[in-house]
Amino acid sequence: MKTVTLLLLAGVALAACSGSSAPARPAEITVEAKEFAFSPAVIEVTAGQPVKLTFRNTGALEHDFSVMEFPMAGTSAATEPMGGHDMGNMTAEPELHVAAMTGQTSALEFTPSQPGRYEFLCTVSGHKQAGMVGSLVVESP
Repeated sequence: MKTVTLLLLAGVALAACSGSSAPARPAEITVEAKEFAFSPAVIEVTAGQPVKLTFRNTGALEHDFSVMEFPMAGTSAATEPMGGHDMGNMTAEPELHVAAMTGQTSALEFTPSQPGRYEFLCTVSGHKQAGMVGSLVVESP
């Protein structure tokens, strides 16, 4: 009888551990843009964990959040420039990109896939040169 009880308990424990797991909830990060800075200027996330980035433009000018080269498993928002958005004379499109006009908020979900330090910047003409840059740090899981 003890053997049957132990086997039953072991089966219940295995079922609890091997059950289907719910998708990971995204880490929520808010980045504020104004002339000519991001807050925070350093963002830390974990490789493999989804991220929901809310981009809030509190400045008087148009701004964006762009990472030119960024390894990721996926993104939920288009990385194409929004209509009327000035990306200066960019020759390449950013891999991670979200823009917001004055007083607006936009969101982007993505899953970073490789640990490392990646520069983010505002691609509007002259903004990077004015100091509108930051670091997206992807840590190992």
